[in-house]
Amino acid sequence: MSSKNTILIAGLGAIGSVLFSRLERKNTKIVCLTSGRGTKKIGEEGLFVQLFSDDVPILHKPEVHEFLPDNYKFKRCIVATKAYNNQVLADYLVDYMADDSSILLFQNGIAVEKPFTEKEKDWKITRAVSSIGAYRDENSVTETAVGETKLGVINYTDVEEIEQWKKLLLSIGLETLIPEDLNKNFAYHYYLKAIVNSTINPIGSITKLKNGDIIKDKQLLDLIERIVDETIAILASMMTISRSDALETIHEIARITSDNKCSMLQDLEKGVKTEIDYLNGKFLEISRRENVSAPINSKLVSIIKTLSNKSEPEELAMLEFKSLL
Repeated sequence: MSSKNTILIAGLGAIGSVLFSRLERKNTKIVCLTSGRGTKKIGEEGLFVQLFSDDVPILHKPEVHEFLPDNYKFKRCIVATKAYNNQVLADYLVDYMADDSSILLFQNGIAVEKPFTEKEKDWKITRAVSSIGAYRDENSVTETAVGETKLGVINYTDVEEIEQWKKLLLSIGLETLIPEDLNKNFAYHYYLKAIVNSTINPIGSITKLKNGDIIKDKQLLDLIERIVDETIAILASMMTISRSDALETIHEIARITSDNKCSMLQDLEKGVKTEIDYLNGKFLEISRRENVSAPINSKLVSIIKTLSNKSEPEELAMLEFKSLL
């Protein structure tokens, strides 16, 4: 099967499922790639998705695979997997994506595009920075918030390519924009969103608070400011991030997604690996390279890994967190 009109969605987690549902409702032809467990469950029972505007969930019967058929080849792909899967996914897609394919990364984290850009292909890589909120429970997904999506070019100069992605996302009801300077301005938004995720995600995961409740707590607000200040200092040699922009964006996204549990907390509750290494962990890597102190990010990474690995009682992790307050 080879068709330039078929989109491959890699990853049917919360966000991938929302994107699939929105696209299918516009009669877009889609093939989905997801885990074996997800493939079995969705194959047997279907995928229930309730968008923000829906009164009740809609049942979908997607074409879903754990392994793609050998004769499949795609020109367009949306990647919505966890960032730590990207190296394996990029290796796998070599046999299923045309050499000049267009790939949109709908993911959190820093440098998540690297496994794709390192391939000896002419793949055009685009990144999306989005404030969509969603929650998944088995084969049922609820969209909890719909925020703005910004698109940025990673490794090409063809403006028409990124405009096609923008047109597609607009057509499925997502407010989408492209910064005027495709590279410089997007890099700012890219790191700004990474700062947002590196505050809301670990704090929400450790406290188990919904996003809106985080910004109601004075102690947590103070911690957020200190995380922002530390992270801005880490990035100082690379770019200047506005402290007010960072804090305003954190508050805005927390309000938009107020009833949402952050994705990292959802991962901890499900007992799956978190993306801490691609958020605070990446800032920690940069701090070491730039010889900048990063004690808060270091402690947040340690606490999340403790909770994820269950290497110590949860009470000890909470005591470590309280030492930051």
